[in-house]
Amino acid sequence: MTERTTGGTDVDRGAPAQQAGAPQGAASPARKLPTQARAGQLPGRIRGRRLVTVGGAVVVILVAVAAWIAVRGLLARSELEGARAQIAQLQAAVSRGDVPEPSDLRRTMDDIAAATSSARSLTSDPIWSMAGHLPFAGCPLRTSAELATALDGVASGALPSVAELSDQLSPATLRTGTAVNVAALAAARGPAEQARAAVAAFEASARRASPCGALGRRLGVGAAQQEAVATGERLHGVLDTLVLATRLGPDMLGAGGPRRYLLVVQNPSESRANGGIIGGFGVLTADDGQLELDDISGNDALPGTATQTRPAANLSPEFAARYGSFWPARVWANANLTPDYPTAGRLYSALYRAGAGRGVDGTISLDPTTLSYLLAATGPAVLPDGRSVDAGELAELVESRVYAEIADVGARDAFFASVGEAVYQSVVTGGGSAGDTADLMRALARATREGRLQVSSNHADEQRVLSSTALGGALLDVPGPFLGVVTQNATASKLDYWMRRRTDYRMQRRPDGSGTATITVTLVNAAPEGLSDYVRNRGDVDIPGWRNEQAQNRLWLSVYTGRGSALVDAELDGEPVSMAVGAELGRPVLSTYLTVDRGQTRTLRLRVLEPSSGPYLTLRSQPLTFPEHLVIEGLSIQHPWSRRVR
Repeated sequence: MTERTTGGTDVDRGAPAQQAGAPQGAASPARKLPTQARAGQLPGRIRGRRLVTVGGAVVVILVAVAAWIAVRGLLARSELEGARAQIAQLQAAVSRGDVPEPSDLRRTMDDIAAATSSARSLTSDPIWSMAGHLPFAGCPLRTSAELATALDGVASGALPSVAELSDQLSPATLRTGTAVNVAALAAARGPAEQARAAVAAFEASARRASPCGALGRRLGVGAAQQEAVATGERLHGVLDTLVLATRLGPDMLGAGGPRRYLLVVQNPSESRANGGIIGGFGVLTADDGQLELDDISGNDALPGTATQTRPAANLSPEFAARYGSFWPARVWANANLTPDYPTAGRLYSALYRAGAGRGVDGTISLDPTTLSYLLAATGPAVLPDGRSVDAGELAELVESRVYAEIADVGARDAFFASVGEAVYQSVVTGGGSAGDTADLMRALARATREGRLQVSSNHADEQRVLSSTALGGALLDVPGPFLGVVTQNATASKLDYWMRRRTDYRMQRRPDGSGTATITVTLVNAAPEGLSDYVRNRGDVDIPGWRNEQAQNRLWLSVYTGRGSALVDAELDGEPVSMAVGAELGRPVLSTYLTVDRGQTRTLRLRVLEPSSGPYLTLRSQPLTFPEHLVIEGLSIQHPWSRRVR
């Protein structure tokens, strides 16, 4: 049957039934929908399709922007990492004294400048800048751009000045024998200060940049920001040294007229706070950069004798309370009981003037280890008898072995003087090449870092600057936790060559911001049998016939702590012990005497309440023949001379 009933399967499909009375063939309401659509009533299916199309286009744009940023970010990161690596290598080389040849240096600087300029361009286009304004996610982009701009700024602002410095301070032209080119040194001051200003601006920008919290840690932005700050600090330190050298060097080397310095060679086998007792001396004259060393003598020829009849200088009440009983203004061997080298330098100068009837412009103190560093740079020293002494044996020879080889005191002092003269001649005749000069610069820099080379000036403006540096060796008033351990010989023996020292420092923080520092100092007497009576001397014991066969050493041990700190308790070998509580230059110092037999270990443990628990421990080390073993827990270490040269 072909006839369909009205509605038929259409009704079954749910379509609306045709209205009664409608003409046959008239359109149903469903067929009018396209007309309604043209009136603005899109059905859901068509509207969804268009939204998907628009959304897809947005996603494509965002992906493209993200890809653009990611690719440029990777390229910028590669450029910056390359530039940072080259800057770090250059900084390390300059710190070691390895100044590259001018052509090599300029090529390296051109490479660095090109890399930083590229990184800056890659992170400063409009898309990157707009994305940097996004909340949260924009922080890493902003920081990356800031670091790239800062590094490009230091490359364009500092590197040209550094290149100029390399021309003026090239080791090949800076030194000839014992003559220093003071004109070149003076001319380098401007470029050195310009380079330092550019580095200071870079460091300030790096510090202002945000590490961007957890997101920055995940993306490496925080690490990059910290590395930039560290790079700025390292570069600033190197340039501070150059600024200091160019500012003070010309006048101190006699550019404005002859200068005379008392050269003191200290002997740590009888230890003192900044090295050891004066074992030999000479007078170093500097005249327009030309250096001459005269009157090299052992301590048997000290001006005014080893102990002068009257004090050569007045002592402050605080200084006299701590050191007055040792006559530091009369006894040459006790002038450097203080770790504050400016004070020791003044006392040395006063003793020299009182004994010689003529003044000096300052003092230079060094030890046999410093002399060994110089010999490593120039080659062995040849003694008058033809004997050759190399770097590896010098310290052991003059601090220990000489006492077994030469029994007579006068002959031994003459030997010390001959060693000093031989080392000086080795430096003078060491070739004078660029390589020799660079090696000498490294040797002197190392000795300065270790506190083995110290300088004072009797010109107030120079001394003010020197005091803020490791070369000046001042006991500075710095805030926060502080540690300085000093052992000094109290018997006029030479047993300190055999003393071994370890110091452990542990900070336990308290809720109020203060902290309890536990300081443990361990001393071991490693003296062998068979040492001479002179080496084993106990000048503090007046017992006829007693020879100190056990090589018992007696030491004055002092521990310097932070300003405002207070002793909680003290133990020696596990038993309570009293400590003398004093002060030096306003800094608390705890002291005690103790003896250490051959083979014995003594352990002093202190608990000290510090008003601040950090974040840094300022560490003042004592230069010893065998450096002490240090273990610091709970704080990062900084050295007292980290303040910037002004």
